[in-house]
Amino acid sequence: MFKHEKLNLLIFIVLVALQLLGVIGLLTRFQLSYLPIMLSLFFWGGMSTTLYLHRYLTHRGFEMPEWLKFIFATGSAVTLAGDPVTWVGDHRYHHLKSDTDEDIHSPLHGFPYAHMMWLIRKPPGFRERSKRYAADVRKIWYCRLWEHSWLYILPHLAVAITLYFTLGLAGMLWCLYVPMLVIYNVTWSVNSICHMPKLGYRSFDTSDRSRNNFWVGVAGFGEFDLTRYVIWVLEKFGLAWQVVWPAKVSLATGLRPVHPSHPASVAAATFGATRSL
Repeated sequence: MFKHEKLNLLIFIVLVALQLLGVIGLLTRFQLSYLPIMLSLFFWGGMSTTLYLHRYLTHRGFEMPEWLKFIFATGSAVTLAGDPVTWVGDHRYHHLKSDTDEDIHSPLHGFPYAHMMWLIRKPPGFRERSKRYAADVRKIWYCRLWEHSWLYILPHLAVAITLYFTLGLAGMLWCLYVPMLVIYNVTWSVNSICHMPKLGYRSFDTSDRSRNNFWVGVAGFGEFDLTRYVIWVLEKFGLAWQVVWPAKVSLATGLRPVHPSHPASVAAATFGATRSL
């Protein structure tokens, strides 16, 4: 439905440039001192996508303090994961139309489109549709502000400039853009690889073509469900509450496990390893 829409050249250039910075970083000399910062930004950015944008903001699977929400929201801005209103609106629409001709990102329209090209071929007016699906998110003041691109990129620029002047060009590339390269392609792989029948397994019978893929799941904090354990720890410390745990949801929704004994079968209902992520 969407793959023949006009290409947004500006967004295409930005996405390619951000990934090229990550690739260039891989070609520069790595220093062990980069590792703690690189892993911290990877964890912050990854959790900001899986825990905040997906499990909290899109599906409202739990509640947490306002200050913690802002930390995770800022992490998503640092890695330029997508402004929360658009991210949530697009993803809720995807769930409604998953793997149909109207799905905004499905391998039914080809692997390149499902992986990245959907981001730059949205039809005119689709953003307004996303806003309607994410009306609740627009009530959050910083999410509403970050609909303006020039405000949304400020956290990213602040981190990039700080890293450049403290660690140099190579340090900035390794610590920020290499993690972003991984986060982007893991997230996009959930839309592409994890909806291809021959590239994964199913824990539940669902109406779409979604699959769990071991390697995508591990990199996306899903296969061993690191995000789930982070939420569990937050709950134990009183930083998460009203948590909707998957076992209860699967019984309530009547989802039928394909492999009932598989440890991922329970997690897939609400906290599945795919984006679906």
